[in-house]
Amino acid sequence: MRKNIVTRFFSVISLVLVTTIITLGALFMLLANKYFQTDRINIMNLCVINAESAFNDSIQRGGEVSTDEKRSKLRENLRLISNTTSTKVLLADENGKCIVCTEVGSCGHEGTFIPQNVMKTLSEQTKSVQLKEEFGDIYNSSYYTVGRSARDDKGDIVGYVFAFSDASSITIFSNAILSIFMLSAGIMLLVSSVVSIVVTGHLTVPIRNVSDAAKRFSQGDFSARVAIEGDDELATLASTFNQMASFVERNEKSRSSFVANIAHELRTPMTSIKGFVDGMIDGTIPTQMQGKYLRVISDEVGRLARLTNSMLNISKLESGEFEMNIQNYNIWDTIATIAFSFESRIEAANITLQGFEPQKIMVYADKDLIHQVVYNIFDNALKFTPENGYIAFDVSEDKGSNSVVVKIRNSGDGISKEALPYVFERFYKEDASRSVHTKGAGIGLYITKTLVQSSGGEIRVESEEGKYTEFIFSVPAAKNMKQGSSNGKKHR
Repeated sequence: MRKNIVTRFFSVISLVLVTTIITLGALFMLLANKYFQTDRINIMNLCVINAESAFNDSIQRGGEVSTDEKRSKLRENLRLISNTTSTKVLLADENGKCIVCTEVGSCGHEGTFIPQNVMKTLSEQTKSVQLKEEFGDIYNSSYYTVGRSARDDKGDIVGYVFAFSDASSITIFSNAILSIFMLSAGIMLLVSSVVSIVVTGHLTVPIRNVSDAAKRFSQGDFSARVAIEGDDELATLASTFNQMASFVERNEKSRSSFVANIAHELRTPMTSIKGFVDGMIDGTIPTQMQGKYLRVISDEVGRLARLTNSMLNISKLESGEFEMNIQNYNIWDTIATIAFSFESRIEAANITLQGFEPQKIMVYADKDLIHQVVYNIFDNALKFTPENGYIAFDVSEDKGSNSVVVKIRNSGDGISKEALPYVFERFYKEDASRSVHTKGAGIGLYITKTLVQSSGGEIRVESEEGKYTEFIFSVPAAKNMKQGSSNGKKHR
């Protein structure tokens, strides 16, 4: 069964939390036990020092502690120390015989002897010592033990002082600390789990929305979009998806439009060619009229050739196989040649050419590519310039960018603001109904933009509805003749 993101995230967070809690718990218990042991040993050290002082005072006031009265009085004094520190205090004489014990009741410790190895250890030290040895009949259970040899003013041993603390107290302490820690850890784990589920669920909602939109998109619903909330990475993901969806939707519409346009562009000349040829074959078109219709057929074949070349150019441009022959040349030569080739169409529509003043303005580019650029723009201008309208030219050098800027403006309906950003996209036509009355499949301006950019220039379009449309493109200015050795160099 496939796990979703919430389950995976919760599993990882839970594993991290549990591992962290166990590690922290182990370290905390280790440090707490260490602290407790050190604290108990320090208290017991103070206890045996005070007990030794009381033992020495008792000896100095009345000699050896041999009578029951003296032992009873000393026992009461030591019990104050014992009760204050929660320890058991035991005194032994210089022979190791227990003479005083602070344990309440008949403990049976008094009169017993401490082990010889304990006496030997303490006799070699002048300060308190934590003892690891067993005390045999005195205490055979688990105790912390601190001992000290009691000495007189001359440094001679007059007895031994011991403080005992039940080791089970640390177990009680550890259990109490562990209970508190586990309760806190459990609450923290519960709260963290709830928060992680809520947060993960909140984070996955946009992802699910993108996934649902993508599924609808894959099923052909190109209108699917994702609601954008916030400004984080998920919002960026949703925005990026919407941008992609808009691009794909426009591309799909363009593709559908392209197929329809290509079908129309191919069907119209082919129908005309077939009709004229059939008319010649069956005699419908008389022999004296065949020359006229052969010229019509030649024009239609030319349309098919141009369409085919445009498609081939797109393929070459996109695959990077288009070769450029860059050189210095006068761009006005190209503009004048193209304008003269359209002379009949210009005169038929009574179109005025403004700013058509050829001069020498040199550029550094592929002559054939720029010819195609100017041809496409001029041809497009002729299509949409009304009768008695105008086409204006402006060619100037831009010293700042070391380029030549060409502007071609035509009067007419112009381009709508909504369509303006898309005029250079493949297969785009502002109004599909216009394709019936104009030649072209919506790829000329896409090729134009690609050719200009390949030549190292930029192109843009400006338009005002009901007044004009103006295409503006730039190409690198001509290089100095000293650098002319690069002229004619081919670039791929």
